[in-house]
Amino acid sequence: MTAQSAQEPDVSIDLVDWDDPDATRLRDAQQAELRAMYGDDDIGHTMTGEQIVAMVLVRVDGVPAACGALRDVSDEQGAGVGELKRMYVVPGYRGRGLSRLVLTDLEERARALGFGRLILETGVLQSEAIGLYLTSGYHPIENFGEYADVAESRCFAKNLHATPRRSARGAAARGSALPAGDDGQDALPDDDDVHVRHAVTLRAVGWDDPDAVRLRRAMYDEENLPRYPELGQAVERRGGYDVHDAAEGEGALTTLIADVDGEPVACVTLRAAGPGIGDHAGELKKVFVRGSARGLGLARTLLAEVEVEARARGLDRLVLHTGRRQPEAMTLYLSVGYRPIPPFAPYVGDPIAMCFAKDL
Repeated sequence: MTAQSAQEPDVSIDLVDWDDPDATRLRDAQQAELRAMYGDDDIGHTMTGEQIVAMVLVRVDGVPAACGALRDVSDEQGAGVGELKRMYVVPGYRGRGLSRLVLTDLEERARALGFGRLILETGVLQSEAIGLYLTSGYHPIENFGEYADVAESRCFAKNLHATPRRSARGAAARGSALPAGDDGQDALPDDDDVHVRHAVTLRAVGWDDPDAVRLRRAMYDEENLPRYPELGQAVERRGGYDVHDAAEGEGALTTLIADVDGEPVACVTLRAAGPGIGDHAGELKKVFVRGSARGLGLARTLLAEVEVEARARGLDRLVLHTGRRQPEAMTLYLSVGYRPIPPFAPYVGDPIAMCFAKDL
């Protein structure tokens, strides 16, 4: 045995009873942490072992360090649906991959028990948990059950037996998963790989540049409203689209437009970040690629170029906001180094907001 291997901790994960004393202590610690974080008890703090089909406990060198549970919610959510509960890692053991270990173990147990779909809820202030779920194949869903009207809740789901479509894998290999951050949407192309050369140019313009104005309007009409019908109602209450657009442009530093074969088809705006984000932070707005130009990697290209522009302006951090109905956008942001953060103003209390940041 080498010196290095002798120092490696002994990590075990075991199935235990819901009432196991160590598991109970960890669940109580989790609830206390959530109470301190959100100022109130978790909605499900009175949950019992009823419907629990698996409770797992991780020990490191014999010390209880992490836990998680699987609950059968088929009666409420449909046949074959399980819910992950009480995912928790003791603070002193965080950063060692134990949460992913628990998650993987519960998924394997769920498959063995015949579950085909897992759902879960976490809170907007638990950025690390959101990052774990997003990078483990979970996608945001509408809040379910007792969390339906809780603005601070974010719910996720994963199909355990899903098989990726071929075209999606091909698009990912080409790096062409395109977001339309902020309020927009993204879609992977449905067609097979087609190799066509296009002339792509980038240019910097002002917020009021006619091409930028037309692209933002197209984003609003073609992408935002179909996916977020409630947005249109909110915009009208605030005075209409023109008022909304002008407010979005406040603090704009520059807008980048991508032209393909001479046609403006994509954009992103860099603006000064609001209070509380940091003295040298910028915010990305209106990341958009028209449907006809998706699959060319333009969103990734624009994100890289706007980071160069941000550094040149002395910025050391970028933040952005997207919506929970845009999983493809989130996938791309994660892939280029953005990580979930708690909502920042004006998105605090927004029930659909998902916020990300990247240190440059």
